[in-house]
Amino acid sequence: MDPTSRADQLTAIRSFCAKLPGSVLFDEGGESLMDAFSGKAIAIDAGNLVSVERRTKEGTGEPYLLLTYGDGRQLALADVGIAFAPDTRNTGELTDLPPVVCFRDYATLLGRLKHELYGHADREPARGTVALLMSCLATLDGARRLGFDVGREENELETHLTELEKRSAPPSRIP
Repeated sequence: MDPTSRADQLTAIRSFCAKLPGSVLFDEGGESLMDAFSGKAIAIDAGNLVSVERRTKEGTGEPYLLLTYGDGRQLALADVGIAFAPDTRNTGELTDLPPVVCFRDYATLLGRLKHELYGHADREPARGTVALLMSCLATLDGARRLGFDVGREENELETHLTELEKRSAPPSRIP
């Protein structure tokens, strides 16, 4: 990729982020992006950036910017912040999880998980509670795959997994 096109890509990213200051922030000097909702930053990795495409969301017509990397990674800059595909390699397919998520989605899923676990402490966790935990995990795995530091979130999720395991019925034994 020639330097002109790389400069054009960074200009497109800078311009798009300037239009959505409450969603994604562009750090020119550090060549990084920050998701405004979560405060999490990620390097742009301009040397590996293959394309920057302006697109629109189906149904809403809202613009977003799709960044595609030579190693197959993709992320979108949108009004919701930095969006990405969940990674379901560790969870298996999750039919209720959309193909693109963001940190706002993670916060919503986590809130629902906490409500299921602690708001209904008198009930044994249901299959839906496990699905919420798996959706949170797939979202964090997708973020980690892009290069986000999600260690704090993983540690918190581990405590909720421990609570879920503690409150779940033991598996039946085969005689």
